[in-house]
Amino acid sequence: MLTFVEAISLAGDRAKQNDDALGFSGGRAWVLDGATDMHGTPLTGWASDASWIAHTANAALYASDTALEMRDVVRTTSALAAAAFARISKGVSYEKWQSPISSLLMIEETGAGIRGLDLGDSRVFALSADDAVHVAGGVIGGRDAEADAAAKQTDADKPLLQRTATIDMLRRNRASLNRPGSHWTFGIDPACADHARAWSFDLTRPAHVLLMTDGFAVLADQYGGYTPEGLVRAVVDKGLQELGRELRAIEAADAGGAKHPRFKASDDATALLLRLS
Repeated sequence: MLTFVEAISLAGDRAKQNDDALGFSGGRAWVLDGATDMHGTPLTGWASDASWIAHTANAALYASDTALEMRDVVRTTSALAAAAFARISKGVSYEKWQSPISSLLMIEETGAGIRGLDLGDSRVFALSADDAVHVAGGVIGGRDAEADAAAKQTDADKPLLQRTATIDMLRRNRASLNRPGSHWTFGIDPACADHARAWSFDLTRPAHVLLMTDGFAVLADQYGGYTPEGLVRAVVDKGLQELGRELRAIEAADAGGAKHPRFKASDDATALLLRLS
């Protein structure tokens, strides 16, 4: 049985909206991470289009038919978001890089363990009773490439996401997504479902499964504080709230990004811990 243990979702900036979302329903669990807006006024009328796509998808996933295969759930969710976006934007023209997108990682229980789908850069670490560790999700070189690009940016008198060179680069990267032969994310093109990566883990029970957006996974993926196994054990032993405090303490001590180059002082950070028994 797949059961909920605890969850956390921390805004990267407490003066702004949280562009992450998470859910657990019908034996399935998921995390979503809306991609930061690269334009001024949001097209959706929300605080950000990133928040809109993540929370719109989250609501649709909660309402989805549990009899549908996960890939069909993703397709249906995207179609619902596309229809809603068309209504909200009222036919206003926009550039491809303005299209709202999000990472999406979803899992469900199987007889042997769990299986999942993912689009984007969210992560899942699973630790089974025999100490086997399983990892999925993320973009190959994604955080390293982002950190490298952040470290090379000029206009040092401005925050990274206000630097012209940074914004231009991110817009180009965003426009290159969700095309044949490119990296795919969740968005308002139902074809994204066909490009979701599928994987499965055989897990000896009891096992623990940790779903995370990349803003939380940096504890292992970029900051070097934990291995995947160590992070799961730490979450089980200390709890997500304590790991959240550790995450923000690392970032506060490196506010300028000298040790860990990044585009934001802190990203939204979301994690969901499940037990498989």
